[in-house]
Amino acid sequence: MKTLPWLLMAMAPLALAAPGVEDFDVRLSIEAPVDASLLQLNLPADVYRAVRHADLRDVRIFNATGEAVPMARLPRPTESQALRVERPLVALPARSAPVRDGVTVHASGATSVRVEVDRTAPAAVSALPGYLLEVKDFDAAVDELTLIWPEATPFEAVVSVQASDDLQQWRTVAHRRALLSLGEGEARIVQDRIALPAVRSRYLRVDWVGTPPPVTLQRAALVSSGRAVSVAREWVELSGQVDARTIDFSSPGLFPVDALRLVPVSDSDVISARVASRAAVSGRWQWRARTVGYRLQQAGGVDEGEATTIAPTRDPLWRVTLDADATEVPRLALGWTPESVAFVARGAGPYTLAVGHASAPSVWQAPGQVVPGFGTDRAAALASARVRAGAAPVAAAPREPAPWQAGSHWWLWGALLLGVGVLGAMARGLWREMGTAKDTPTK
Repeated sequence: MKTLPWLLMAMAPLALAAPGVEDFDVRLSIEAPVDASLLQLNLPADVYRAVRHADLRDVRIFNATGEAVPMARLPRPTESQALRVERPLVALPARSAPVRDGVTVHASGATSVRVEVDRTAPAAVSALPGYLLEVKDFDAAVDELTLIWPEATPFEAVVSVQASDDLQQWRTVAHRRALLSLGEGEARIVQDRIALPAVRSRYLRVDWVGTPPPVTLQRAALVSSGRAVSVAREWVELSGQVDARTIDFSSPGLFPVDALRLVPVSDSDVISARVASRAAVSGRWQWRARTVGYRLQQAGGVDEGEATTIAPTRDPLWRVTLDADATEVPRLALGWTPESVAFVARGAGPYTLAVGHASAPSVWQAPGQVVPGFGTDRAAALASARVRAGAAPVAAAPREPAPWQAGSHWWLWGALLLGVGVLGAMARGLWREMGTAKDTPTK
């Protein structure tokens, strides 16, 4: 019994050691340019088949010496991606606004009024300086304008924003918007953003409203709230187990599914159903969509139903509940968009994509930690890399069996009962040792 603690202490460093490339289930070779420093890689279907965790924590990229290199998952290309580009502001000369001549009104009694105009009175001038911004090389609509000034300057002011394509005709796109910079340190409050109604113009002009503050605007950031980029989906088609109007399907991988389609077997059939999914047998079914699948024979060929988009999920277990009895069991097609990974080509190649580990911790970093300037026009360029196709398809990783597979739970119950028995035996032995120690007389 005394050697057990020492044995555990000796094994602790081994348990805490980072997994190496040989510790992963699947290792895929990466083809990459030799002179590239930053690379972008689309994850193939084999990764989703071999990965064991839905958050992809058991994914690594190793160099030739077995060192894991920094990597980050890039935003989905079908998602809305914000675009932010900074531009310099050009100060414009103050515009003069002459005030009317001096006017004096004299009232004499209830009916006599004399008005005198003093044309010699000096005309007051209100200084209204502004800033000009040229919107170039910015292909998206401007949804927000962020103004940038020296951080230490406290002020409160109001601005208006105008847009033009020819510097002659101007239209107001933001009227009387507040700007302020107050306080210091953690108590500092800054309002520097101006919302715009998806403006598409060549020029923007920012003007102070009223008395200008003692601050000089330096730059402005053009912000577009989102850009949609369509990419081709990949599909996997599943066959299911039917029970009356319920059909259960098991996906061979943890694909980032964002679309689905019911596929009838015959060429002239229409099927409507509800679709749900869950991550594990012990989880609850989550409603995903109501969809209609069809295959209709037309004069020019077969017309198939369109895909139904859903919220992205990696659930491997799917259930289709038909609205009516079907003579033939339809198949379920799951569609996903391959995810992109950026990684640093640190160390010598070739590089290896390793996937599949039971207890590997996550090493993913934020895109900005891997790609300098990510999300801006100064972002570092990424060279393209790809995974070499293997000689044989990757088998699905061992995961929780589907609920309709006979005897899927018995081994779990057996392991649980065995563990309880072992703990009971240990407790009994400890109890006996304590009793023996009490009965033994002290000398």
